[in-house]
Amino acid sequence: MRASVTRPQPRLVSLAPLVVTVLVAGATACSGSPAMRAAERGDRPALSAALSARQARGDLSNGEAASLAVAVADRELRTSPAQDAGDRIRDAGPCAHELDGALASRMKTHDAAGAIAALARVEGRGLDVDDLRVFAGDPDPRWRALGARALVRPEDRPARLRALVDPDPRVRRQAARASRDAADTADIAALAEAARVDPVPIVRTEAVRAIAVLAPTPGGEVANVLRDLWTGGDDGLREDIALAWAGATAWGAGGEVALGVVVASQRGPGVIEAAAAVLRHHAADDVAQAALGQLVRAIEGGARVERIQALAEAPLDRRDLLATIRKAATDEDLEVRVAALGRLAEMRDPGAVAALEPLAQPGSPVAAAARLVLAAAGDRRVQAWLEEDLRSERSDVKLAAATGLAELGVAARAAPLLADADASVRVRSACAIVVAERFLR
Repeated sequence: MRASVTRPQPRLVSLAPLVVTVLVAGATACSGSPAMRAAERGDRPALSAALSARQARGDLSNGEAASLAVAVADRELRTSPAQDAGDRIRDAGPCAHELDGALASRMKTHDAAGAIAALARVEGRGLDVDDLRVFAGDPDPRWRALGARALVRPEDRPARLRALVDPDPRVRRQAARASRDAADTADIAALAEAARVDPVPIVRTEAVRAIAVLAPTPGGEVANVLRDLWTGGDDGLREDIALAWAGATAWGAGGEVALGVVVASQRGPGVIEAAAAVLRHHAADDVAQAALGQLVRAIEGGARVERIQALAEAPLDRRDLLATIRKAATDEDLEVRVAALGRLAEMRDPGAVAALEPLAQPGSPVAAAARLVLAAAGDRRVQAWLEEDLRSERSDVKLAAATGLAELGVAARAAPLLADADASVRVRSACAIVVAERFLR
């Protein structure tokens, strides 16, 4: 049996009035509907039937769909068995703001899922990070990690540094995030050590992100630390370092020079990130030319993952790059072609949209990706294919379809997934619908 614990009552951060208004309006509209009653009691067959009827009539609004989505996700969070609860909470992360009540209820149980719920509440702005301080000495590392996240005050520095070397990586990660929020330059040595030697990649990444926000020091210590980390870092860490150099605090304190050096002499995903950062900052001509060369080479001759990364990062206002992107839009590698056409579609290039449509046809090996790109471009002709994808046997295809329908402004058409047999699909599609309504308003 899971142990319940009594904890200090946390301070709630008020939900945005607009979100509340939207969801209340939607709930009022369908509070007595067969679909809502089925959603609230978890009757999937009845919910599926009710949604099918509403879809056939075409009278289910985005607002009503969002209210149904909240009801479905709320119930999943409250009723999932302990072994599945953590996964469902992670699925619900994008709409944690709207599900704060269910997360608060789940947080009352002092187990793994309760800790995940607490962190989701912080990310969703339902719980102030300061309310996690009570857990800083918890014997359970999952909850102790929450306490580490709250160690952001000047007087917390000794405890924060201890947490950075805690035996549990979850505690170390949250300590690095606390250090980022604290932005105390005295943490730099401990953060550099974590970024250099921690065995867990995400902890190293969080340490670099914390270093990136530190104010420049008179001796250039922050810039020197990042240069040292670049030398020994793997591709993932180098991408984070490139972003750090391009940040507001580091750019003028050695970041621009460091980026110029790596784009002129090195290769790899981190250098692609660096090249894109240089171009975003409109650096000096010689550095910009080196950066352009890096992206052109990556798009034309890199490994597939590097080609797609460079296409995603490429600024569209650079004529030389635009010519390279247009060339990639006819590439034999269909994944590269879709990526290139997607960038051209951002420019409202009618030729790109026309070229994507055959790739989005049923039977195409890149159909799901092409349909998502077309949806992002606002091409309504793809809607019927996306609705067909809702019946796929593959969860990723169904969820991509829900995202595409949300992009088109018709998130309610993804509502059948609220009755899907897969609990993860139910919650993730619910969040797609809720988030779409949040941003449409």
